[in-house]
Parts: sequence; structure tokens; C-alpha cells
Amino acid sequence: MPPALGDKVIRPFSDFLLHDVGTGDGIVQNGGQSTRNKLRTAALWGMRSRDRLMHAGASLTRNDAIQRHAGEATPVINRYRNMSLNQKIQLITFLNSL
Repeated sequence: MPPALGDKVIRPFSDFLLHDVGTGDGIVQNGGQSTRNKLRTAALWGMRSRDRLMHAGASLTRNDAIQRHAGEATPVINRYRNMSLNQKIQLITFLNSL
């Protein structure tokens, strides 16, 4: 841990890995041709202060940003779509707290 952080624990809510979420731009990342449609997972912390979402700022709502994912995220998006309205509200409320 860098000395500047001292003993602080941070929770960025990200794995910082490359994932194919169906929104890639075809730009090859460090790792060869297989990374051309992958994006690095951004940290979700600070989300409450963002009004433009997704990697290119193309979504204006959390619901839209969640549903725009595809690729590796398809099973997760399907689970989101099957959540009750109350569960979706709870999730969006959590995201807005970050």
C-alpha cells in the first residue's frame, strides 16, 4: 500500500480487468488482438457525481447503462431484467451512494 494512503482501506467496486461487454470500440489493449473489443472495468466509486455513464458517456441513467452491456455481461443483465421493481430501485439507490 502506498505510504500516502496510510492505513486507509478503499473499495473502488471494480475488478479492473478487461471484459467484453458488447460496447468495445475495436481498439487493441495491452494483450494482443483478443483484447480489441474489451474494456477495462472502471471503478464505480464516485458514481453519484456522474451524469454521463458508460465508457464513452453514452448513457444518462443508471438503468440504461446497466442494460446497454452485452457480451460477457449478458447473464448478469438477464438477472437484472428479472429483478422486481423494488430490487432495481434498491440497486440504483446503492449505485447512487457510491
